[in-house]
Amino acid sequence: MEINNEQLKKLIDLSGMDVAVEHAVSDDITKALIAIERKILSFGSDAMTVPAEFNILIVDDLELSIYQFNQLLKKVGIVPTVARNKDEAVAELKKKKFDFIVVDLFLPDAQDGLELIEECINLREAKKTNKIIVMSGTDDKSLVEKCYKLGIDEFVPKSSNWHDQILKYITSSMTTKEHEDFFKYSINENICCYTINKFNGKKHIDNLIKDVNTSLFTGYVNIIFNMENIKIFDDEYTGVFTELYKMCKEQGGQFMLVKISDSVKDALADAFLDTLIPIYSTVDAAVSKICG
Repeated sequence: MEINNEQLKKLIDLSGMDVAVEHAVSDDITKALIAIERKILSFGSDAMTVPAEFNILIVDDLELSIYQFNQLLKKVGIVPTVARNKDEAVAELKKKKFDFIVVDLFLPDAQDGLELIEECINLREAKKTNKIIVMSGTDDKSLVEKCYKLGIDEFVPKSSNWHDQILKYITSSMTTKEHEDFFKYSINENICCYTINKFNGKKHIDNLIKDVNTSLFTGYVNIIFNMENIKIFDDEYTGVFTELYKMCKEQGGQFMLVKISDSVKDALADAFLDTLIPIYSTVDAAVSKICG
């Protein structure tokens, strides 16, 4: 099937690839389709479990911004409440508790936004709200500092990918906890570390891969597996390391292993992966290699 330049541009934009339309070849189209498929799979996964009573409030006076963020959240199972000004937001805040409040600083001016933030902080002290995220296109550092001094949790510049950055913050906040199978935490904006507790059985592996997919999609392109709790390893699952290595590489990142046992080491050697996948004795050493 042939596609025109406009269709090709949309395909590349959706995939997130950095390829000029005029230089794209058939392989680039295939890669773009794979990248889009991975995004869809990560959205459809149950890796990020949304609590039944989870609530998020979006406060913005721009319909396009509301629509974009609304659609993105719905794909991961979150149906937000929307307010278009300070008064509407305060009315919603008095009705119920919100886990996250996303506030556009200019509603339409900064004073309205700051007053709303203060109201959110007061209600949070009464245990009616949780994390407060402020977004704005302002380059006024004093305004940003004022927001943090008031007590917000995160400030996101309103650039072209602001909604992705907010989703990344929300998913990180919701998934940085101990699971039966693994413990996950972010090291910086593009490195995520997993301490693996279980690495046997298809269900455990599938859940882990789904969660890594979510991490990759939200910008954590470098994945570190701390394997210190895995003493006995079934080489039936060696191929999973190959899959994870490819997933990270496709996103421009790296997959690394830390503190592997002799059984894991032997399985990697038998599959000729010991020279392909970097192995380190500590997480700090792996992070230093990525950052260095």
